[in-house]
Amino acid sequence: MKTELHHVDHTWQRETPLRSEYSRRAALVEIDALVAAWLGIDADTLVSMYRARFPIMQDFDKVTWFDANERKIAGDRYTYGHGQEKEHWQQLKAYLQDPANVPVPEGYTPPFCKADRETEMREAHVVFKKRLDDAIARGEWDPVKQEVPKP
Repeated sequence: MKTELHHVDHTWQRETPLRSEYSRRAALVEIDALVAAWLGIDADTLVSMYRARFPIMQDFDKVTWFDANERKIAGDRYTYGHGQEKEHWQQLKAYLQDPANVPVPEGYTPPFCKADRETEMREAHVVFKKRLDDAIARGEWDPVKQEVPKP
């Protein structure tokens, strides 16, 4: 699954809500990257902050996967996906080791992608940093005052 920023327009539409577990998680990652870019924190520092300050989140991420329909399946009971049952994690592990002979957990759709918050934060940071730099170049943002310039 390729990390893409969720498109949100100024007008509320049926597509606006983040309806999947993957998209809601991606939005949280994007918020971290957006705020970091806004505050002048580079991607390496953002990742270092994640590594240094959020060990429990790292543990959750190590055992978190998403299916083709953006449903979360996780190995930690505190972060199970919606409707996930305990045996689904064991079934996923078996499937990942031998996909030709082991069925996918019931209710899930391959392919599966591994959660990778560090890569996702870096990718989102690139996008938001470019948007910020472009806004500064157009005179739409004052990086010193951290505000929209007054006319």
